[in-house]
Amino acid sequence: MLRSRRIANIQRTTISRFSSHHGLFSRRQGKGEQAQPRVMNAEQYWHYNKVKISDLENDESVVDWNKGLSEEQAKVLKPVSTISKSAIENACITFRNAALGTEGDESPLETEIEDVTVYEHADFPGLQIAPGILPPETQVLWISQIMHQYMANPKHKINLQTDYDIEYPVFEDSGETEAPTPSLFTYDPQSTHSTPKNPETQKSLNMAQMLSRKLRWLTLGEQYHWPTRSYPRNGPTTFPSDLSTLVSGLFPHIRPESGVCLLYGQKDYMPVHRDVSELCERALASFSFGCDGIFVIARGEGELEEGEDPKKRTVAIRVRSGDCVHLDNETRWAWHAMPRTIPGSCPQWLAEWPAVKGDAAKRVSEKERKAYQRWKGFMGAKRLNVSVRQVWD
Repeated sequence: MLRSRRIANIQRTTISRFSSHHGLFSRRQGKGEQAQPRVMNAEQYWHYNKVKISDLENDESVVDWNKGLSEEQAKVLKPVSTISKSAIENACITFRNAALGTEGDESPLETEIEDVTVYEHADFPGLQIAPGILPPETQVLWISQIMHQYMANPKHKINLQTDYDIEYPVFEDSGETEAPTPSLFTYDPQSTHSTPKNPETQKSLNMAQMLSRKLRWLTLGEQYHWPTRSYPRNGPTTFPSDLSTLVSGLFPHIRPESGVCLLYGQKDYMPVHRDVSELCERALASFSFGCDGIFVIARGEGELEEGEDPKKRTVAIRVRSGDCVHLDNETRWAWHAMPRTIPGSCPQWLAEWPAVKGDAAKRVSEKERKAYQRWKGFMGAKRLNVSVRQVWD
């Protein structure tokens, strides 16, 4: 689960070392998600968690496409494929039409699309990065679909349901063009629409506290069960079809069945873990939205050889809004983490969400538009990560 930097000292002892060897650990070797990494040097993880932003900007070990690849990075990050302009346009337009109910609309995107080069790391087989694959209007609509429509469906679980009974908004037909599902963001930030299940130990929360401070995750489709780290069969929901058309349009080999959506505040981070709960060995596509993050991944399970630099067994990547990290083959089961969210790095055209224009506002009523103004700037301090995966063979 997401952690706050305020409890970083408590978590230090659980991260310890990241293991390394010439090759990555495979899930098929029989170790579970709960196994602890032995050798990712804790210093590396906490370096990115604590380093000053100014020093991070000058850290040449971090892969950052906005700055360009260094000579050393270019030696190991090689172009392996291209996702064509037409494939991206078709996927984004199909998604837009499915989300807005405008099937058959052939109007072009507002953004000029270009081919996207996919890079793979030579030392991390299956670690691929597609920088900037999602255009701005698609990002805004994707976030709106998840945070408005799907989060308002109680069958798509959020972390707060464990401790609170939440009053979900009810659709009221006013005769205007309404979204199919009312949003939790239609509530006033200072109003209260939840009840603690245990009032003796849990405080009542207003909506600002609930959504801005306490909301950590949302699960789409097959419902990942956090306590047991598993997927119960015959779940109550399927992965949203509109989001599925976009993912499958970009990555036809992935059949989207579950999406784990993690919402990071500016001081939140994800400790070292690996994704091994799915009962198939398909690739995983992880999309970034909002503020930048530092993604760290390591390889191998054996001990370091004498004199070996542990930094050679990890790679740190600065992921930005619209980027996709694609994990396949050996890196699908690798230890990884998100030790840092970069404050103030959300693109300006997204920072004011949910007070947005464009496609995401087309089905918003005047009443909803006014309600969203009260939440203006929500995404400016957030990072949303959506990892889409196939669960079953």
